[in-house]
Amino acid sequence: MQNEAPLKVTSLFRASDAQNLPSRLSQSILKAKNLLFAQQYGEGFWWYTLEANESIGAEFIMLLHYLGLENDYGSLPKDLAERILRCQQPDGSWSLFHEGSGDLSATIECYLALRLVGLEKNAASLAKAREFILKKGGITHARVFTKIHLALFGLAPWTACPSMPVSFLFLPDWFPLNIYEFSSWARACIVPLLVILEKKKTVSLPSIDLEELYAEAPEKRSYGFSTDKGFFSWENFFIQSDRILKLAGRFAPPLLGGLALKKAENWISAHVEKTEDIYPAMAYSALAFHALGHGLDHPIVQKCLKGLLSFQQRCKTELPALPTVAHADPFRHRPPPSFEIPSAEKKYLHQQCCISPVWDTPWVMTALLEAGAPVDQAALLKAGRWLISKQITHTYGDWFVKNKKALPGGWSFEFENDFFPDVDDTIQVLSVLFKLDLPREELTGPFQRGLDWLFSMQSKNGGWAAFDVDNTFQWVNKIPFSDHGACLDPPTPDITGRMLEFLGNIGYSPDHPACAKALDFILGRQEKNGAWEGRWGVNYLYGTWCVLQGLAALGTPLTDPTMLKAVQWLKSTQNSDGGWSESCESYVRKKHIPLKVSTASQTAWAVMGLIAAGEVQSKEARRGIEYLVASQNSRGGWDEEAHTGTGFPGHFYIRYHGYRHYFPLLALAKYKTAFQKN
Repeated sequence: MQNEAPLKVTSLFRASDAQNLPSRLSQSILKAKNLLFAQQYGEGFWWYTLEANESIGAEFIMLLHYLGLENDYGSLPKDLAERILRCQQPDGSWSLFHEGSGDLSATIECYLALRLVGLEKNAASLAKAREFILKKGGITHARVFTKIHLALFGLAPWTACPSMPVSFLFLPDWFPLNIYEFSSWARACIVPLLVILEKKKTVSLPSIDLEELYAEAPEKRSYGFSTDKGFFSWENFFIQSDRILKLAGRFAPPLLGGLALKKAENWISAHVEKTEDIYPAMAYSALAFHALGHGLDHPIVQKCLKGLLSFQQRCKTELPALPTVAHADPFRHRPPPSFEIPSAEKKYLHQQCCISPVWDTPWVMTALLEAGAPVDQAALLKAGRWLISKQITHTYGDWFVKNKKALPGGWSFEFENDFFPDVDDTIQVLSVLFKLDLPREELTGPFQRGLDWLFSMQSKNGGWAAFDVDNTFQWVNKIPFSDHGACLDPPTPDITGRMLEFLGNIGYSPDHPACAKALDFILGRQEKNGAWEGRWGVNYLYGTWCVLQGLAALGTPLTDPTMLKAVQWLKSTQNSDGGWSESCESYVRKKHIPLKVSTASQTAWAVMGLIAAGEVQSKEARRGIEYLVASQNSRGGWDEEAHTGTGFPGHFYIRYHGYRHYFPLLALAKYKTAFQKN
């Protein structure tokens, strides 16, 4: 499938240009560099907006109502609801990503949020949403986490939620199924949810019952989990276990439950005290402490609320303008990253799912350095020192449970998240620090400690995951709690490819034991068509780019069949306008699905993949560069509405606003360098 409306691009190259790069490319690079330098914060970092789907804002509205705070923040709930309304699709649904089909659970949550802010169920927008919901089977077919939100308000029975006793926390980490067999993001949510499911504290809504969203009469409603995998499947085993646990929960010793609740409370407290920047874990933590009887003035509840409120910002969406509503946030403690948006344009209040300064900053620096910024430029040295200040050196996070081999030394994605540093951020931080002209006494210690931590995080199969080592216990994704299938953090080709690129760039050879194991992991996971799946970026374009750069950095011959096959796949997926694109739908359909229009970030990935594979002189790479130059906006950046980042494949995607700025610049600069060399 090709673009419906190809962008008209004027060729930058003629046969006579072989020795001289056209001035338009250099001008494009200069404009993009100037924009990025202008967007640096005073403290030295860069930070861009993250947009997920509208259920995030809907769940924050629910949180305020559950805590009794719905009237304490002025117009905030209605401001969030205003954006939710403006993102409703023509069929009445809400989707998980740009151009995506409607999602039942997201639509139910948005519907409830709009009811909570006062919209009547007979309003046209809710009537359309209700029609969609009923067509999809209604509330009984929603995902587990949506049913839990409904149960909080008595809108679904607690029996609709999976059973996992809070005493589960007592299982030792050597036991086959314990809390540390879950991924870090699942663990951070499940521990507070165990408290919520144990206490079953319900807040009633006198004027709302959502009976209109049930497709069945009350006596015919079944909330049981599917057993379509067969009687002897692991799925059925855990479904039957869930039924037993529901029965056993009635007879559990009170003392055991009390001790387990205290253990959960301590676990949540320790994590929240050093983690401020994760949604929905902070929301669930606030709910858990409220269920335990703590007041809204409790320090943990306050920190959760302040963190969540600090995520909120106003950002422009391509929607009809509405009158601007003033909003004063008494908890805001950081400026929102809205500098790229002209003040005259309408900005809708948006609840971010997370924030990404430690990810954005080294990528911007990498692009600027590739584009010719001096390695000793004051702005970059300031950013480098800010990054060093964010290294986690004193907290043995959750990663330590399965990895006792190293001292703390990684970086996390956010301003503060000491328990969950990740491999991906650490790779990028160390990669750019390696290039800076920082004094040896400032850099050597942090660099070596970070490198040691990275080596210690290699899994047995040779790959690297994001947050944990050997987090591959497949049973975890079979339990009813995991109906979204995203409770594991296994090693992935994209992160492993990036690790190989980093190691190659700092002088490691393919014969090094860690590199050799990783190469085997990579080669064994190439798709038949030549691509690699991307876990953290959408999707095959991202994964293939990451792996090709890793293989190239370790000196893989350009004539290697693995490289040639990947190059052929990249060329075959180019759109008619010269760019590339990929829909989040590709995760569901297990093949590359292009969007209706090309995207700047994904075009950049494809072009950089071709450059890494020695294809800088190919017409496909040239046309990709032409697309990027032609699609650059007047401010020096690029416009992109698509979700090109991945949270959980199939269920949660992110529109990284920074991707449309720094990845295109990085691709243009890499192309210029490689073209001049050739």
